Amino acid sequence: MKEAAATIYVNDICDIVKRYHRFLITAHVRADGDAIGSEIALYYALKDMGKSVSIVNDSAVPQVYRFIVPNGGIYIYPELPKEEAEVVFALDCPTLDRLGKTRECIPKDAKIINIDHHISNENFGNINIVTDDVCATGEILLSILKEMKVKISSDIATALYVAIMTDTGRFTHTNTTPEALRAAAFLIECGARHNEVTKNVYNTNSFNQIQLNAHVLNTVKLHFENRIATVWVTKEMLEKTRVDAIDTQELADIPISIEGVYVGVLLREMTQPNWVKVSMRSRNGFDVNNIAKKFGGGGHKYAAGCEIQGSILEVQKLILVELEKGLLQKK
Repeated sequence: MKEAAATIYVNDICDIVKRYHRFLITAHVRADGDAIGSEIALYYALKDMGKSVSIVNDSAVPQVYRFIVPNGGIYIYPELPKEEAEVVFALDCPTLDRLGKTRECIPKDAKIINIDHHISNENFGNINIVTDDVCATGEILLSILKEMKVKISSDIATALYVAIMTDTGRFTHTNTTPEALRAAAFLIECGARHNEVTKNVYNTNSFNQIQLNAHVLNTVKLHFENRIATVWVTKEMLEKTRVDAIDTQELADIPISIEGVYVGVLLREMTQPNWVKVSMRSRNGFDVNNIAKKFGGGGHKYAAGCEIQGSILEVQKLILVELEKGLLQKK
């Protein structure tokens, strides 16, 4: 984010925050650590300014992030706050459609402020602060709050630390830049509860979750000279282990962790019959965002997803065809 341009946008946000009182914060469907951490940090910042603030999401908060949810909670659509928002912050969301059902509760005359780091962002807001060269939306939001001279409390710092830590994969992904590490260090200096984050996000699993992981590991398959790995999550597995689908996000890291694999794919049966959620992770320079876009999805170069109609076997075949084409071109 260029400093001069950033300052202009932040001045616009400051003006809006001064002029209006009722704010709604939302993010993409099946919100992850970056989305939820960014939402909660902004919630605390606006609350500290005396504003009326609500967070409304399309789907429930994954269990691992519930420890940072404020006492006021997060509304899950169709549950809505009583007051109609004057300003909507859309965080970590490339398109209005990716807000899911939450899009329906945005007043027609509301100002929309779009803050995101997805390369596929469509700049749908009245104000758009979008840059794909940062590790997380939380990193952008931290820069904005600092520019606005907002005091970074321990709660704000912890939420933003969740955003940055999760979107860098515990500082292991290629988006772990010097700026990301400096931001993380700054947040710890501000009181980010590092031990609490590590314990809840990475070191606490329910017995049911471990059972699900065992079922998923039994589905691992290698394809295309062992450069692609796939795993499945079926509705039957979720019912048997009594795990909520929202708590399966981290399973996409299993196939990409296999030595020699370029692309890891998680295929999960959705609640909607005959639809599959595809989550892809990659390394060695392979761009899975381009693959996801072919099926109406998107994301980042090394992490992207889409939703495709069909059975798991049918969808796997479609995805493998495109991945193999891409890997052949890369040879």
